[in-house]
Amino acid sequence: MAYIRTLSSGNFRADVRMKGIVKNKTFSSQAFAQIWADKIEHNIKTIPNLDQVQLLALSEADIDGMGGEELFKQLGVDLFALRNQTRLEAINALSKKDLLQLSPQEIECMGGAELFLQAGKRIRYKTFREVCNEYLSRWNKKDYQGQMQRIDYWCKVFGDRIMTDIDIFDLREHIDSMTDEGQRATTINRKKAVLSSVFKFALSRGYVDVNIVRNVVIDDDTKRRDRVLNDDERQRLIKACQESHWDKLYLLVLMAMTTGARKGELMNLRWGDVSFKDNTGYLGNTKNGSSRELHFAPVVMMELKRFQEVDTGLIFPSEEKPSQSMDFRKAWSKALRMADISEKDILNADSSVKLEKFTFHCLRHGFCSALSDSGKEINQIAKLAGHKSIQTTMRYIHQGRDQKRLIVDELAQAFSL
Repeated sequence: MAYIRTLSSGNFRADVRMKGIVKNKTFSSQAFAQIWADKIEHNIKTIPNLDQVQLLALSEADIDGMGGEELFKQLGVDLFALRNQTRLEAINALSKKDLLQLSPQEIECMGGAELFLQAGKRIRYKTFREVCNEYLSRWNKKDYQGQMQRIDYWCKVFGDRIMTDIDIFDLREHIDSMTDEGQRATTINRKKAVLSSVFKFALSRGYVDVNIVRNVVIDDDTKRRDRVLNDDERQRLIKACQESHWDKLYLLVLMAMTTGARKGELMNLRWGDVSFKDNTGYLGNTKNGSSRELHFAPVVMMELKRFQEVDTGLIFPSEEKPSQSMDFRKAWSKALRMADISEKDILNADSSVKLEKFTFHCLRHGFCSALSDSGKEINQIAKLAGHKSIQTTMRYIHQGRDQKRLIVDELAQAFSL
């Protein structure tokens, strides 16, 4: 039955109640309201009496004119299922294993992901971007912003692609283009590691069957940096740091030289992490995920006391943004120039490297090498440097010819030879 009510605003409201269905709409005149109500009543009576052939012959315009798919559903007519009856029968005949093995192309040919979802079937239809968003939502490690930026790089490459549609050829082609652009193997490997993490996550969630990234090998023929300062270079660098326009560069370099701590670890160090009683510093969030203690030499403690603060702020804060660490690249670069230590590889006439460039990380290498030269055990060096693997420590240790000769001589004596 239809009811026409006059509203306070002068408009007219049409209410239709038939077969458990309630419809209402507001019009500017009583005539329009009555026409609409009569039409809805007519459609409610007509739709259930249409046979399959008549229903399939309806166009989208016809359906909208008769009240839309919602009205058909309310009357027990599922147009979506009716139109896709043959496809739904084919989908329902597939086993769970068959469904998970469908390619994106096969899913599209069988009616698309929406049809599978309507049938309540689980398929691998997620895009790379959707999986990345899910991956990041479960990220509980440090540097969320950094990981998000690294993930965004791959989203620009594979974003709207279905995960199972990305194959090893796509990945190999993109990595080859990165190489052609001149990106270093180490840079590519870092980006590849992030992509591998996403695929590992997708594998754990059942979105893919294999982590294809693991099968792509990138040749890394770059030589590891093992530049160590000699005594004269070290003294020149210390003097240049003392004269730097940034008054804490000398402190920072002293700490790096005598503790072997990483640049990021030192730059994130806070006054609250330093114990002036025990001459130590506490690193609670290191690269390998474990905490460790730094032991400061007297010369470091003297310099720390010059700047000592009672709050918990950063020891090396930015002058503009104290909540962020100092960007000391210009001060470091100037100090190297003053010390006559090259920031670039010095080459021979045949383009081979005569002398490697010196980086801030080389201070860490020098720390490990100095411990090795002084006869410290490899496990001691690993502990002080914060290495999780002894293999990592081995990269920093080099036995000179005289040391090797001495070791062999001592072994011969031990054997009474």
